[in-house]
Amino acid sequence: MKLRFLFLVILTAILLEGCAAGWHKQGVSEYETENTLAQCEYEAAGGNNQNNRGDFVNNCMKRQGFRWY
Repeated sequence: MKLRFLFLVILTAILLEGCAAGWHKQGVSEYETENTLAQCEYEAAGGNNQNNRGDFVNNCMKRQGFRWY
């Protein structure tokens, strides 16, 4: 019974790994996506209004053609 439960947990983890949410853009590698996100976060950190930092990053990524999935 324990072996069956362990198998189901591992199988579920493997299946959910492919469903990770994040920024995506067709034809763009994960490395390039992370670089773009880092640039947007850097620009957001330089702003005076830290309350809207998350909105700034989201809008920055959307302007560059990325979508959140």
